[in-house]
Amino acid sequence: MSVGLLHLMGLVRGFSPSPTTKIAILDHKKKRTFVIRKEGLADAVVWNPWEKKSKKISDLGDEDYKHMLCVEAAAIERPIMLRPGEEWKGRLELSAVPSI
Repeated sequence: MSVGLLHLMGLVRGFSPSPTTKIAILDHKKKRTFVIRKEGLADAVVWNPWEKKSKKISDLGDEDYKHMLCVEAAAIERPIMLRPGEEWKGRLELSAVPSI
């Protein structure tokens, strides 16, 4: 199991090869944990537009970037390529659970 800590101090845009199938984001202030379970998607993308870029996102309020973190499952290092007639299945499950 690998554990990483991310503290937002500005624009965040990056991805990480993520060998784990579960990612947890702890919200200590509201005592909850967001859990992302993924299958078929090896990587994770983490981003926050921060102040300047958030003004270009029409559905974000002026201060919303301070309370926003986007974490997505992805296939970046090894993109999924399908030939005609092939199928691929991936799964992403999001949940919020109480934490201490």
